[in-house]
Amino acid sequence: MRKKRTGISPVGIVLIVLLVVAIFGVGIAALSNQQAYVREARITPTPSITPRTVLITENPAFPTSTPTPLVLQMNSVGIEVKQLQMRLQELGYYSGEVDGQFGGGTRTAVEAFQRQHGITADGIAGESTLALLYNTAAQTFVPTATPSPTPEYSTLSSGAQGEAVKRLQTRLQELGYYTGKVDGDFGKGTKSAVTLFQKQHGLDADGIAGMKTLTMLYSDAAHAIVIIPTPEPIRVLSGSLPMLVNKEHPVDADFVPADLVDLNTYCDSSLVKIKYSGMQAVREATDALIKMLTAAKADGITNWQISAAYRSFADQQDILEENIKSYMEKNGLSRSKAESAARQTVADPGSSEHHTGLAFDMTVPGQTFKFTEQCKWLHEHCWEYGFIIRYTDDKKDITGFLGEEWHIRYVGTEHSMNMKESGLCLEEYLEYVQTE
Repeated sequence: MRKKRTGISPVGIVLIVLLVVAIFGVGIAALSNQQAYVREARITPTPSITPRTVLITENPAFPTSTPTPLVLQMNSVGIEVKQLQMRLQELGYYSGEVDGQFGGGTRTAVEAFQRQHGITADGIAGESTLALLYNTAAQTFVPTATPSPTPEYSTLSSGAQGEAVKRLQTRLQELGYYTGKVDGDFGKGTKSAVTLFQKQHGLDADGIAGMKTLTMLYSDAAHAIVIIPTPEPIRVLSGSLPMLVNKEHPVDADFVPADLVDLNTYCDSSLVKIKYSGMQAVREATDALIKMLTAAKADGITNWQISAAYRSFADQQDILEENIKSYMEKNGLSRSKAESAARQTVADPGSSEHHTGLAFDMTVPGQTFKFTEQCKWLHEHCWEYGFIIRYTDDKKDITGFLGEEWHIRYVGTEHSMNMKESGLCLEEYLEYVQTE
């Protein structure tokens, strides 16, 4: 019978040894980690529980950023505009649609708000306007009566109509300057009265009742008309040489040539058409014109028209002003540029050849004169009857005007033929004969 063995087997002993070694290794590692933790804790400060404020200094090389103030103006859109419109509507300044679009109605409302609150009424809702608008101090809209314009601050000129013109006519009539009908229509008679009033009160005699003129007219300083003897008419053909009228040699405002005739009654209507009623010219020049047109008719050239003849100082002022306004409206020019453009073809009052009563503008109804047979005949034959083509493009630096194919001037056959042969314009011709 075998004897039973007791004790631990060799395998068990190996397992026990391995377990002991593992436990010992873990202990050594834990001890090592503990020692490292203690060492780290000694060199690291204990964190504070109070948060720290970190100050960041901006780079002085860059500009400091500031918030852009809100500015609402024409063409602005969005929720801010809607809020603006709603607030203005609440206060009674705005009655349009709350659509968030800053248009003319919104601008008008802003201007009204600004005026009522003593702010510059520029229609722009800037910082100060918006601050006041949304403040409890903002006032509701208080409508004010529109003051009726006083005569002192109205400007009345040719073509104006209405009660202001009636008042003007009545006042001028009281002082003896106006003798026409008080009809509220600013026509030639009213303009002549205004011009005369201006002359007698030391004002610019332009026939326009502006602030200075009306202020004087309705003041105690306005005096009744002073009758001045009519100046003696000038015999424009009495000299041995043709009379010169241009920018350097103007006539006075009261210049009137002698021996004027009414062209409508003096001329044969079958020979020439007179474009406007009341047109006048010096008799001798008109006789020469009739003789010339009769010769043209014999050559088969008819259908003539006189578009301009004698003009007064006031008439020339009207024509110049009309041309200036036309350039401003149609070409979009400033006043100064429009004046410069107009003076290329229209003379200043006092500087026009038409003041002499010796000049005629010849035209053909409904046609551009330059390309007509009448123009060709006139340029070939006018010299034979004492007329010259006064303005040509090649002489514009001397005469001061661009060429005008239609404008003829009577100087008498002696001078007209000499000027045709020499090719001199009137300025050159007079200088030449006076130095001979």
